[in-house]
Amino acid sequence: MALDAPRWVGGSDAESRLVAAAATLRGIEAWATSPALARLVQSFGGELPSLPLRGLLAWLDDFSERHWDFRKGRERNLASDAVLTPQQRDRALHSALELGLRPSLPRSDHYDVALLTGGMVRAGVVKPRYAAELRARGVDIDSVVFLGAFRPFAGDESATALALGISGTDEVDAMEQGLVRQFGRADKAIVREGSSAHPLGRWRHSTWQGAGGGPRLGVVAAPSSEPLARRANTVDTFEFWAERIRQPHETSVLVITTPIYVPYQAACAVQVLGLGHNLAVETVGVSNTAADLGELSQRFEPQHHLQEIRSAIRGYRALVASVDASADVRGSA
Repeated sequence: MALDAPRWVGGSDAESRLVAAAATLRGIEAWATSPALARLVQSFGGELPSLPLRGLLAWLDDFSERHWDFRKGRERNLASDAVLTPQQRDRALHSALELGLRPSLPRSDHYDVALLTGGMVRAGVVKPRYAAELRARGVDIDSVVFLGAFRPFAGDESATALALGISGTDEVDAMEQGLVRQFGRADKAIVREGSSAHPLGRWRHSTWQGAGGGPRLGVVAAPSSEPLARRANTVDTFEFWAERIRQPHETSVLVITTPIYVPYQAACAVQVLGLGHNLAVETVGVSNTAADLGELSQRFEPQHHLQEIRSAIRGYRALVASVDASADVRGSA
């Protein structure tokens, strides 16, 4: 049985937050103690220990760093190749599906805003396609906003962009062109931006109306919260949108991401948007049809699934720590 990613039902009153926090912790515990994760750990010579949730997540963090961290801080498409046995490869793929790294549909039929998470160049094409698919299925989405950063194309991205008909040199170019390709442009974009002493600290927000009565569209290049150390990460983009871009009426959020990133980005979304800003938030992975780019489709190997299971572990650990630190939901811990 596949496990669901964390979500937050919204509400700023104490009782709603307590209920949401308790449900979040139960879901994370079910994930961390699941047979799927236990079997995966066993295939790498480990044994899932019987520990309280926080201790178990710390153990999993250490174990996954030793066995499943192939990025070592690099961009995903620059990660080193893994040497895996056939059993480990098979177990990685099967466990990933059970652990929620899969396509999914939203539970509700209306969201004030869909937040599309940035990423490699293909994301600029694939995620707007899924937003359009959902609207065609009857899911009402008032606004579609792509979140990312000024991250230059790296590795094979420039060649992939050219093959996909995407011009430009960075993630923001791909996001904007992907939205226009899918939803059009009925008016001139309104652009706000801010400079910084460091390139990774600058930001930009562009917004325009989609064509033919489509949703309001936006592209956000968020600043890094640590511009001297790294580019903006997922948490930075969520926080910047919630603090600087979100309109007061936008209280229900659908996060759309690549299936392999669903658990990690759902954890970030609940931590920032749910726990931090009292928004109802849910995360889904794009469909196989939206992700189909023919020969240019992204192929995720077993090592990619292992890397993102590690990301999920770290995301869940950070989310639990945020619940622990939040005084009004601490009673659920």
